Amino acid sequence: MEGAREPPKTEGVLLLDLPPTNQPGAFPRELLPGGERILFEAHPSLLGLYAGRIVLILLLLPLFIYVIVGLPTNFFGYFVVGLLLFLLVYLVLLQRAEAFAMTDSRVIAVRGVRHGRFVEARYEEVQNMTLVPGWSGGIRFDGTPPNAPTNFLGGRKFAKTVEWRALPQAPRVYAFVQEAFALHSYQSAQRGLREMLQAKMHEDRIPCAYCRTLVDIRTVDFGSPKCPSCGAPLAGA
Repeated sequence: MEGAREPPKTEGVLLLDLPPTNQPGAFPRELLPGGERILFEAHPSLLGLYAGRIVLILLLLPLFIYVIVGLPTNFFGYFVVGLLLFLLVYLVLLQRAEAFAMTDSRVIAVRGVRHGRFVEARYEEVQNMTLVPGWSGGIRFDGTPPNAPTNFLGGRKFAKTVEWRALPQAPRVYAFVQEAFALHSYQSAQRGLREMLQAKMHEDRIPCAYCRTLVDIRTVDFGSPKCPSCGAPLAGA
């Protein structure tokens, strides 16, 4: 029996298993600060978002085209055909304007032709991830901002939800997202361990505010605390 897959330890290893539905350039770069790296990005599926409306438009179009052919002077038919074509193009524009992204620090979703709805949650804020089945399903990230105020029942207010709806190959992307979160947890643990070890190394020492030399406080004359390297007074000694 094959063992469980080991989580990636580096971003490079993670990106070797990038989902095939990744669409480079899908997420608007002008909405990101400089230096933030995108790990995965995609548009939703057009049919997953608007299957019912598109089917209705495609059923009505032949009917009114037939009316125009039979009654060329029927201007109402021309109006309806034009309106249906406009609605079809508008749905495509809405689909192209909606995008999802996972960066090196957060998950994001944007909607609207002018990107009027922008929702994001940092890895640390995400409390739960849910794989939503179906054509219109995808991934839902439920999060609560750190230190958010509570309501009178003790629950957190201002809970945020990031939805990647109508996501192509959602189960495959969900597996990638889980690995990305596992990598983030691993890197956070490594940073915490490194900081702890550095703090241990500097125990019983204080830095000189002028030359940054680490001074062993056991050797300091507290009657006249000075740095042995530059002679400056030691703050905090």
